[in-house]
Amino acid sequence: MNPDRQLPSYVIRICYDIIAEETPSHESLQRVLALAGLERYASSPPPLNDTPALTMREYERLIGVVWHVFDNVQAREIFRRVAQRGFTNLTRSGVLAYGQFLRAFDALGTKHERVAMMMNRLTQELTRALGNKHEFYRQGEDFILDIYDCPYCAEIVRGNIAAPYANVCHIPVAFYETAIAWASGAPHTVQEISCRVSNQQNYCRFKIFWNVAVKLKP
Repeated sequence: MNPDRQLPSYVIRICYDIIAEETPSHESLQRVLALAGLERYASSPPPLNDTPALTMREYERLIGVVWHVFDNVQAREIFRRVAQRGFTNLTRSGVLAYGQFLRAFDALGTKHERVAMMMNRLTQELTRALGNKHEFYRQGEDFILDIYDCPYCAEIVRGNIAAPYANVCHIPVAFYETAIAWASGAPHTVQEISCRVSNQQNYCRFKIFWNVAVKLKP
C-alpha cells in the first residue's frame, strides 16, 4: 500500500471533530494534531468532502497518537465514535445510495442476502478509497472480512506505540457493526478475531456473527 496515497478530507475532518469533542481545550486538540504532523489543520479544519487532504501515513500516525495520549478507555471511545460518524457520512453520500434502494424493497430476498450485497459494495468502495485490499466472504451463516495492510494498527505493528492488548482495531469493528445494523435493521456482533499486532500476517480478520446481537451505544 502506498503510504503517500491521499485520503478524502472527510476522514480527517471526522477525526478532528471527535477529538475536539473529547479534549478539554483547543490547545489540547492542537497538541494532538502537532504530534500527528497535522498542524496545518489546527486552526482551520478541513471540509467534510472528498477533497484529498492527508496521506495514509498521516492517518496511521494520527491513530497511533490517539493510543499514545489518551487512556485505553477514551481511545476506544474516540475510535467507536469516529467509525459511527464515518458510516453516517457515507450514507449521506452517493456511495450507499443503492443500499437505500434495497431497504425500500424488503420483499426482495432475505436480510442476509441484502447485507451480503451491501458489504460487497462497501468493502469495494473502501478498497478504492483507502487503497488497501478489503476481502469479504461468507463462513456458513456468518461473514469474514480481511483488511490487508490494516492502517488501524499500523503504528503498533511498527513498534512506535506499545500494544495495549492483542486486538486493537476498534474503528472497523464499530464501523461494520453500525453498517450491518443499518442494512439489516437489527444489531449483529462484529469481532476482530485476528490482528496484525499478534498474528504475524499482513491482514487483520474480522468476523460478523449473524443473529448474534450487540447493544449499540447511542
